[in-house]
Amino acid sequence: MSTLVRLSQLPAGQIAAPPGTVEVSLQGGDQLLIAATEVQALQARILAALAEFHARAPDDAGPELWRLKRIVSPEMEDRLWSCLIDTLLASGAIKQRGRSLHLPAHSVELSAGEQAQVAPLLASLLAGAFDPPWVRELAREHGMPETEVRRLLLKLSKTGELSQVVKDLFYHPQRLDELARLVATLPEVQAASFRDATGLGRKRAIQVLEFFDRVGYTRRIGNIHLIRPNAAWAYSGA
Repeated sequence: MSTLVRLSQLPAGQIAAPPGTVEVSLQGGDQLLIAATEVQALQARILAALAEFHARAPDDAGPELWRLKRIVSPEMEDRLWSCLIDTLLASGAIKQRGRSLHLPAHSVELSAGEQAQVAPLLASLLAGAFDPPWVRELAREHGMPETEVRRLLLKLSKTGELSQVVKDLFYHPQRLDELARLVATLPEVQAASFRDATGLGRKRAIQVLEFFDRVGYTRRIGNIHLIRPNAAWAYSGA
């Protein structure tokens, strides 16, 4: 909008956007105006990218929000991206399971037998709070082969019901939700402040913060991790 004001030499209140124009609020009070036809074209690109992702990785529930952005358009303004995804979710054109986005027809499910096997593993991960047990510890606790525990947890992460922070370390979504909310309360998110707030060791604190960077909840600038504009960490508890 500021560009239109500068070019037209008119006050913002006197500039009438064409019908169907989508307005996206930006930081600093400015607005991005985008034609409805361009919005539809961008949404079509998102749907096509998801379809291609599912075809390439049928056993994966789907990419997370910011991973999908890197696939579709890394340079796109973050708030426009959030607006496009929110609209597609509201219309039912795409669905979300855990942190994964997917087309409505796509699903990855565990068998009844696998569900029974993972139930105690999930309970242990939840009980582990901010410092959950590693795969080898879960295997020892539940008397299961490490390879089987790893296979089940990787499959759960692909369905969007768990998140793998680093190799062989998985977090329950409820605990990640709590950590994400904690991040939002810190005046400045650095490894040291996050370590102190969580009670974790420095190495684990860095691993979790790097995970938040990787999935697009935060963005690292120097030693500081900033929550992205319009970023939200949703956990339904379902």
